Amino acid sequence: MFVKKVTDRNRLRIFMSKLLYILIACTALLNIQCSGNGKEKTPLPELVHAESVMFDHPDSALHILEHMSMPSARWDKENHALWCLLLTQAQVKQIIKISSDSLVRIAYDYYKPTDNARRKAMSALYMGNINYNLGNIEEAMRYYLEGKTEVEKTNDYKTGYLIMSSLGKLYLYRDFEEYAFDACSKAYDYAVKDSNKRYQMGALQYLARCYCLLDKLPAAIETYQKCMEIALELGLENDEYYYGVQHETALVYTNSCEYEKSLSILRPFPVKYRSNSLIGKNLFSLGKLDSAFYYLNKALNTDNVYTKESVYRYLYRLCDNSKYHQYLKTYCDSLLFYTDSVMSLDKGKEIIAYKEKYDHQKLITEQQRLKLEKADAQRMLFIITICLIVVIAVVAYFYQKRLVRKETTIRKQSEQLQDFMLQLHEYETQLMQNNRYMEELREQLSSHDNDSDERHEQQEQMERLGAENSRLQTTIQDLQKRIGEYSSRLSEARKDVEQLRSLSEESLKLKERERRLTDYVVDNHRLVAELRTRSRVLSESEWQELTQLCESTWGDFIHRLLAFCPQLTEQELRLCLLIRLRFGNAQLAAIFAVSPASISQKKFRLKKHLSESGQGSFPEEMTLDRWLAEF
Repeated sequence: MFVKKVTDRNRLRIFMSKLLYILIACTALLNIQCSGNGKEKTPLPELVHAESVMFDHPDSALHILEHMSMPSARWDKENHALWCLLLTQAQVKQIIKISSDSLVRIAYDYYKPTDNARRKAMSALYMGNINYNLGNIEEAMRYYLEGKTEVEKTNDYKTGYLIMSSLGKLYLYRDFEEYAFDACSKAYDYAVKDSNKRYQMGALQYLARCYCLLDKLPAAIETYQKCMEIALELGLENDEYYYGVQHETALVYTNSCEYEKSLSILRPFPVKYRSNSLIGKNLFSLGKLDSAFYYLNKALNTDNVYTKESVYRYLYRLCDNSKYHQYLKTYCDSLLFYTDSVMSLDKGKEIIAYKEKYDHQKLITEQQRLKLEKADAQRMLFIITICLIVVIAVVAYFYQKRLVRKETTIRKQSEQLQDFMLQLHEYETQLMQNNRYMEELREQLSSHDNDSDERHEQQEQMERLGAENSRLQTTIQDLQKRIGEYSSRLSEARKDVEQLRSLSEESLKLKERERRLTDYVVDNHRLVAELRTRSRVLSESEWQELTQLCESTWGDFIHRLLAFCPQLTEQELRLCLLIRLRFGNAQLAAIFAVSPASISQKKFRLKKHLSESGQGSFPEEMTLDRWLAEF
């Protein structure tokens, strides 16, 4: 065994270094988890496995999700949201009744502010499905439309098909012919792109129904034929679905007055799939009344109100023949009863359909309006904020001019008093600035973003500022005492002195407000806000955007830096820019794709470069962050 000997000092240094890196890593991890918009981490293995088998074996996916440990909603929000989404997906595929959208809403709320279009589309899909099943049609439509917008940004053809087919079915069942055909056509396109025969078959069936609503019966029959060809290709010739499509095809032939073709399709059906009602209607139309009477009476063995109403209508017509005249009263009474029932149901559906069509159009219009209003509001907010900054700067300027004029008046009355007041104002201002910089240093020290060298430098800076503040407070007290002595002898100038003090304080307040407004404008800039929540490497166009922001906000910031130190490199200028925008070391590391320790070294070299080459003064005791903030 090979044993490496190290000194106690080296052991301590190594331990502290490891501890520092652990703290940095924990801080970065916590920031990512709290933001919800950080870089996606790898999902848990159970979630990956469940999603991989979801479409082919949803029962297995459901078993995995129900028996795994649920990810923490507090500490692992991303995996928790994915677990909620996949569990809802598995329950929907297993046709499990879901009484609330509360579970999938967790996923929906988590993914909505992110850039993950695929997850946003999936969560919107199942929010729509659940709300549709709960009877919240307007809500379902809104979620489907959201999902449609998001899925168009992806290559997730499965989710695209599911969203558009759900939207198409919603339109179709409510006779929205103007919307249903487009939605079903898009669903079929997604199914073709996914090379999914079952999806293609489902989309073709609904497309054929759209053709029926549009009274394009030949196109409907052709589309049904394509659907059945795929069903035969998949070996579904004995499946209930296949006979359902056959029945719909026969119904189209019946509506086209091709009764023999319709019967040729219906007669080979197994008994359990046979439509006695449609067979009876075809036989009646062909004049085969005895057979029609037989099948129509068999068709009455159902609870469907619409079927009974249509069957009794044919039986009533059958009574025109003397052979069946004895049933006339019975069939007439039954027909009247079921006709009233159908009219009541249709009236309610008509009202609902009209409202839903109105709500749908209103929803689309509202979405467009909100997009325009949001863009206009953001633009107006930026303009107003810039105007406020300009106004405050002008007011502060005039306050400063008034201050100078007042100082001149007081100087004429008492030169010594004016000197004392100027000194007092200067020391108070310095004291305020020192306090603010000490607070910033405390925040930097508490953030754990810096390495040990930089933290040591910041600690020393705080100690120097503290000592300077003590000296300033002593000097201020002495000046206040001497000013009091002079003011007693200059009673006529006392009012002007108080005005001077008030104006000085107001000027400082205005400057502070200007600083806060400037920070607000910067923080609400689209790119800056994005980088604060999810730092990443920037493109050239994004660097230009940040440069223009700094140039316009802080008065030719980059140009003034180059005038101060012409030897600054492009990388150093970019570092200065980001420091001025108040990005921490961890964020800078992500943007430059380096470690936080490397950022500390870059800042140290930059400070040294500015100190040695700058065409001006760079106080040795001042930190780089503070100097750039004042520059």
